[in-house]
Amino acid sequence: MSTENRNWKRRLTKVLTILLIFMVCLSIFQWFIIAALFEFGAETLKDAMVRQAPEGVNRNDIINTFERVKSAAQRIPFSFITGKINLRKIKAAGEYAIEANNDESWDAEEINTLLRMLNAAVGYKEELSN
Repeated sequence: MSTENRNWKRRLTKVLTILLIFMVCLSIFQWFIIAALFEFGAETLKDAMVRQAPEGVNRNDIINTFERVKSAAQRIPFSFITGKINLRKIKAAGEYAIEANNDESWDAEEINTLLRMLNAAVGYKEELSN
């Protein structure tokens, strides 16, 4: 009876070990998918905004802001844990971008507001010039 009990425990241990390894691999795979989706979304929005940017918007500010967002997104679990990126602010900026682009055109104030929101989400503070 004790050998049957030991065999059962060994099998259970092997199954649980395999499941643990599978879950770790799955979480790493999800990490790469999330980073790729952030990068894709940032690139898509950056390209659209640069093309549609009216007078009064610096195109370099758009590019630099989205590069900061992509950089923070590539380090996602660690940048989230250390507070370098705030996903709630990113979500709020995304919702604002969708609402602001309902008419399929951007005005200077909408773009500048979105850039400020994205910069705040990744913890970047603009230097104030007097």
